[in-house]
Formats: sequence, structure tokens, C-alpha cells
Amino acid sequence: MSFASKPVLGAAALAGFTLLSPAAQQATAQSSSRDLKIAAIDVEGGSAVLFVTPEGKSLLIDTGWPPGIGGPRPAPGAPPPPPSASSADKIVAAAHSLGLTKIDYLISTHYHVDHMGGFKSLMEKIEIDHFIDHGPNAETPPPNINPNFAAFSTATLYNDYLKLIAGKDHLVPHTGDTLDIGSMHLTFVSVAAKVLSTPLPGAGAPNPDCAGVQDMARDGGAENHYSVSTLITFGKTRIAEFGDLSWNEEIKLLCPTNKVGPVDVYFVTQHGMDISSSPPTRALDPIVTIMGNGATKGGDKDPMNMVRSYRHIQDAFWMLHEDVRFPELDPRADFIANLNQVPDNNYPLLVSVTPGGDITVTNKRNNFSKTYKARSAQ
Repeated sequence: MSFASKPVLGAAALAGFTLLSPAAQQATAQSSSRDLKIAAIDVEGGSAVLFVTPEGKSLLIDTGWPPGIGGPRPAPGAPPPPPSASSADKIVAAAHSLGLTKIDYLISTHYHVDHMGGFKSLMEKIEIDHFIDHGPNAETPPPNINPNFAAFSTATLYNDYLKLIAGKDHLVPHTGDTLDIGSMHLTFVSVAAKVLSTPLPGAGAPNPDCAGVQDMARDGGAENHYSVSTLITFGKTRIAEFGDLSWNEEIKLLCPTNKVGPVDVYFVTQHGMDISSSPPTRALDPIVTIMGNGATKGGDKDPMNMVRSYRHIQDAFWMLHEDVRFPELDPRADFIANLNQVPDNNYPLLVSVTPGGDITVTNKRNNFSKTYKARSAQ
């Protein structure tokens, strides 16, 4: 099967990406760019973030929703929107736009349907070489689960995943393990509900925001605790991508001392839902923050206020979607990839990082961009 020849179009909804011919893809992958390229892909409140190193090596973190699920919702009283591109289609379009004909590494942070549902469809559309996850599924569906929901339970998705990757390179890291992908360095800071036991080099400062913070009973399911959470270092820039790591695991990771240290780019955990973004996350002190929310999923009031309280955030709060519930907390429109419109055009946020620590974020809806400097480059 020629994965690169599989069709991935089917929607003007991929307007945010420039689709390349196979020859152009190969040329782009072999280009001499020294920058790390990142695409925060709009999968409607699911999660899919693609990284491409200067060497043309790639990492995808999560695969969004299954086909037919997670698309834009109509405005009240409006007719249903036309069918939109699937999460897998959007991921493949992003990969091709960045010059890829395959994906080297896939991290499935956990097995919830909004993070892993697009996996099977993606496997049919593009080759993937290496698979990383936290190990066995941690959630058991209730015995009387509706069959329609059972098809998207973590148990079903995990079992299907194991069948699809049988015989392929499958990695289950331990907390503290590292992995180099081209010139990008990964450190796994929490895996399977086990956070770092000791601070990373240069980390370990006391965290004043731990005082009085209580554990939370709500967690969205055990799989959130088990999320593969990764610190990515490229040149002078540190990037945090923690999947759906729960409030309680954040506290373990960041209290009483911050075991990760400050970061430069932070993909807001749990889409900005109020079962993460605990007060101790202020210690991450990101220069640039990207929230992978949907129009009505994520972007909850407390996390929005928490992000706004980060010391360095200022005008560096970027969102994949305008928040329809708390618009007063949104950044200005230039920093939002998708405004409230039907149909949704699925614009991504693109990030380019130089080895020297220049971080440029571009909104593909209007090509507005802004450049920041990693703290070690200032």
C-alpha cells in the first residue's frame, strides 16, 4: 500500500494547510531549515500536535476523534453544518504541508476517544513507524454500558490499537526516560500516574502556589492520570505537552517543588477544562501558551483565568477556538485560530522555533504572527 497516495482531501475545511505534491513533500522534508516546526491542529476540542525537526524527523502527539465525531456544532437554530474533514484527514494534511510522507513517532498520551479516536483512520492514510503509550488501559467500562458508547470506550480503543500495532515498534517509557528525535530531546515527566521523583537539572525551586491547594475528586477518568506527559527541549526552548494530566497529578509533579522547571511553550493541559490547570501550574511560567480547545469544549472559566494569571503570559495566550461561553476571557481575535462561524474552517496554529530560542506563532486564519524569545535566549 502506498500511504502517501491515499486521498486526504474532501473538504475546503483544510483551508489552513498548503497541500503539496509528493515530490514537493520530499523536497520540503529534506530542506535545510534549522527550525523546529509545530502544528497545533484543530480537531474540535480533541488533541493532535505535530512536530517536525530540522532533520525531517517527526512526532505526533495524539490523533483526535474518530471520523464522524467531534465536528463543529451548528449555532442555535442553524441547519447542521456540512460534513467536515476527519481528525485523521487534518493530521495528514498538516503532515504533507510540512513535507512529511510518513510519521516517525506517535505518542498516544492516553486512550480517551478525543485523543485516540482518530488512530485507526490515520493508520489507513499515512505510515507510522514507532508507537509510544503508557501501557495497559486503566479504565474499565461499566457492565451495562450502552453499545454505542462501548465502541468508543478506552477498553475498546486500546484493544483495537494493540491489534493494529502488532509487530511494529512499540515503546512504553518509564517516568524519567528520555528519547531523542532528530535534534529534539524528550523527557517523560509523568507516565501511568507516576510523576518525576526528583527534579530535572535546573528545576526544584519551591512552589508558593502549592499552599492550601487540595486534591480534586473529579478527574474525568483514570486514563487522565495515566497521560504520557512530555517535556520537549529544542535548542534553547523548553516545551511542555502533558496530554490530559489531571489536577492531582499536576500537584504531585509541581509540589512542594517544581520538578519540571519553567517552560517557554505550554500546551494547556486538558483543553483548558477545570479538572486540570491547578494553581501550582503557575510555576511553569510559560512565555507562550496554546490552548487546544473547541468552541464549546475546554476553555472553562477557572482555567482561562488561571492562564491569564501566568506571570509572563501578557499577549502570548493563543487559542484554537473562540470560547463561546466566556468570550470576555478570550484573547483578542488575532490570537484565536477559529472564530465562531459555521462551517468551521479548521485553521491551525503554527509554531516555528529556532535553535537560538526565537518562537514565532502564526495564526493561519489571517497569517497574523508574533515572535517571542525563550527565557534562556533573553
